[in-house]
Amino acid sequence: MKSEQIIEKIRNKLKDSNPERRTVLSVFQFNITDANGELIKSVVFDFKDLNIYDGTMDSADAEITITDDDFYMVGTKEMTFDSLLAENKALVKGDTTAIDKILAKFRSAEEK
Repeated sequence: MKSEQIIEKIRNKLKDSNPERRTVLSVFQFNITDANGELIKSVVFDFKDLNIYDGTMDSADAEITITDDDFYMVGTKEMTFDSLLAENKALVKGDTTAIDKILAKFRSAEEK
């Protein structure tokens, strides 16, 4: 899975992050699919506990469904998450405030 290296990079950043400086305190479930929309893997990004793990969570604040290739492209800054949303290539559902906060993080990463 191409996106695995992006997930690992985020996992390592979380380990080094200062819990006192967090701006996102939500839990997100990413459902990563193949090009045909078949689920490959679900990954929970828990910014409350600063943890990322494989699996699902019934009480996630938001759920994002995205292809492996698109997740990788966003992670390598070859594509923006906003462009995926505009093209209906990512499905996002859940707490809109939490989603806005994580999208703001994507945007700030894109500007670097």
